[in-house]
Amino acid sequence: MSDELPSRGERTRAEIVQAAHDLFIQQGYHGTSMRQIARRAGIALGSLYNHFESKEQVFRAVFIEYHPYREVLPLIEDVQGDDLEQFLRNAVHRMIGVMQKRPDFMNLMFIEIVEFKSAHIQELFNLIMPQALQLIQTVLRSHQAQLRPITLVSSSRSDWSGGSRSWALQSRTSVPTRPSRAITPTTADP
Repeated sequence: MSDELPSRGERTRAEIVQAAHDLFIQQGYHGTSMRQIARRAGIALGSLYNHFESKEQVFRAVFIEYHPYREVLPLIEDVQGDDLEQFLRNAVHRMIGVMQKRPDFMNLMFIEIVEFKSAHIQELFNLIMPQALQLIQTVLRSHQAQLRPITLVSSSRSDWSGGSRSWALQSRTSVPTRPSRAITPTTADP
């Protein structure tokens, strides 16, 4: 771990992201201007554009940097449980605890989904998944004795010509399973 202090540029960028976060939460994305962000960060508008080309880039930085995964993943790594069920319960309680302390995140998610049509979710997913997969593998290894193989199941539709549809479950593995039964809805299609 480095003891170096952040550079002046890094501090300015952090102040911009903090100011934008606060304004986006208070006023929404469209209600916030670059000029307001610069003013809140205590810098000139030109300085803001030295760090970010657009307001969307500012939002992207806010969305990535304020995502609670930075808090949640380390907490889950430390979760204990006598068995897998208890481990999962404890992990979920910790995640809920973090989310209850972060109502701002739901506002950011709303902006991301509505205003940007989830444009930044893939980047966030790519950032989180390596850490999450490593955590999942660790959990699975430590609770392997409690796990059982599962059969992958798919559904297929048939009888499209009649007034009702039936669905049959078909196993896609060679593992013997109980015979599947057809499920036929009792109501007719409109």
